[in-house]
Formats: sequence, structure tokens, C-alpha cells
Amino acid sequence: MESITKSKLNSEQINMMTRQAFGDKTKPEIITELTDGYFNTAYMLTLTNGCKTVLKVSPPEDVTVMSYEKNIMETEVYVLNKIKALTDVPIPKVFYYDQSGQIIKNDFFFMEFVDGVPLNKLRSELTEEQYREISSELGGIMQKIHSIEGSYFGHISQDDKKFDTWDQAFLCMIKDLLADAIDAGVILPYDYNKIYNMIYEKREVLNAVKMPSLIHKDLWDGNIFVDPKTFKITGILDCERAVYGDALLDPVCGFLLNNKAFMKSYKGTILLDKEEEIRAVLYQIYLYLIMVIECSYRKYPDENQFKWSSARLQEALVDLMKL
Repeated sequence: MESITKSKLNSEQINMMTRQAFGDKTKPEIITELTDGYFNTAYMLTLTNGCKTVLKVSPPEDVTVMSYEKNIMETEVYVLNKIKALTDVPIPKVFYYDQSGQIIKNDFFFMEFVDGVPLNKLRSELTEEQYREISSELGGIMQKIHSIEGSYFGHISQDDKKFDTWDQAFLCMIKDLLADAIDAGVILPYDYNKIYNMIYEKREVLNAVKMPSLIHKDLWDGNIFVDPKTFKITGILDCERAVYGDALLDPVCGFLLNNKAFMKSYKGTILLDKEEEIRAVLYQIYLYLIMVIECSYRKYPDENQFKWSSARLQEALVDLMKL
């Protein structure tokens, strides 16, 4: 996906970064840019020692990103290491992380290459039973991620956005999105203040959340890698948007609430109680705000995402008014 947040590197830069990470005797023999991502630049490298690794590079420092996207590579490295240390979730190992700015001004890190195919590319070839099995396995994986408990609610790599309660954290997340929308001149279905007040009025259901679980926050099919022969999940990727918060946020952001096999595995039921229904709609509003607003920051070449997510945002806001 083309986006102004992606940094293009030349082969000499990649060579220097590889030597710094793995030693002077190690060089990349094959360099392949991975173009599916929407934010960071990624390259798959085959090294002289036969090892395959993925190099991820943060956006150029002169590119304006959304408020919640600041320091998110630091978040990704933290989350990868945390999940690797505390669970058996299939997550890539971090080999090397650099924030020094010595070779390039961007942060970058090398991680383990994950075999498999993104689920979104495999989906059309799967039977319904195969997809149910993958969804059920994903439910168990999400339980393990959510078992990791934080000492605060909110952003992982922004110290001024860590809170004692979930309602404080979530309302801050909404405020930041609306401020980003104002800065970019994004037209939303309703006045910015009206949207915030609609959410603020439901803050009591947010305050009911007492445990800050580790939330991946981007578990859509493209970030789930699957073995095309066994249909087992081989990797969970792109956790840079993670926060500590309400576990229900993940099924919403992963478009999984209507996936019966997933919900039965993850939650034991496909049903939500009244408070969960309200929180789910609040999280849909949050998700669609991101998807609408980021179009202006990323300068996407077409308007398909903006049109689709704007319509979904309108629907979610109407749903909230009915609750």
C-alpha cells in the first residue's frame, strides 16, 4: 500500500543496518520490499548465513502522523518482547532494535521472518470449516494476549497518556483523534463536540472495566499468518498500535464480533450483555474515526477507505444514540 509514512531505503543503507545488527560478516543477499503494510516500511532479507529476517523502518521524521501513532515502533518492540516472554503465542522474535539515528534518522528493528500466508489472502480458498478452525484457534491466542495485565490504562510509549482508569484513557484517545481531525480539516458526520459528548455520556460503562489487558488493536485478517497446508496460525504481526485497556476492544478492531467460532472460543458465547453492547459501539466509533481520519494523514491514492469508513462511522453514531 502506498503511503507517505513509508521510508524508502537504498541497498547501501540496508547493508549498513544489517552489519550493525548482525555483525560485519553478515550481509543481505536478497532484499525484497514487503508492500502490504499501511504505515511502516518493511523489507524481507535473506542473509549470507541463510537466515531470513524482516527489517521494519519507522516513518520519516518530517511526516506528520496521528497522535496515537507517535513512538509506535517502540510500542511494537515492547509488545513483541512481552508476548514472547510471557506466552507461547506465535509471535516473531526481535533480533535488534535501533533508536540511535546513526545510520538513518528513523527507528528500525530486525525481527524473525514468519512463514505462512496472511489470512486475508488465503480466505477465498478456505472452506467454512477450515475458517472456523482458524477462528477458534485465534480466540485462544487472543485469550493468552489478554492475560497479560498492565499497571495502567492507555498508551504504552506515551507517558503522558497513561491513566488509572479506562474511561480516562479512552476519552483521551477520542480527544486525540478529534484534535487530529481538526488539524487535518477532516469532515465528520457530526460536529466534533457532539461526537465527544455522545461518548462522554456513556463513560460509566467504560469505568466498569477494571483490568488493563494488553490489547493488540489491529488483529484483522492481514495480520494473522496461516500455514496454507495445515491451516494453523503461524504468526501474529503488527502489534504497534497496542494499548492496555478493555479486552473487548480487540474483537471490535479485528472485525470479529460476528465471527461465531472466534467468539465461542474467546468468550464462550456470541452474546454481549447490555454494557458490553454499549462499549462495543463506542469502540466501533473509535475504530471508524481512525479509519476516516488517517486517510488525510496517509494521502491514500483513492477514496475507497474514506467513503466506506465514513458510512460505517455514521451508522455507529446512530446506533449509539439508540442505546
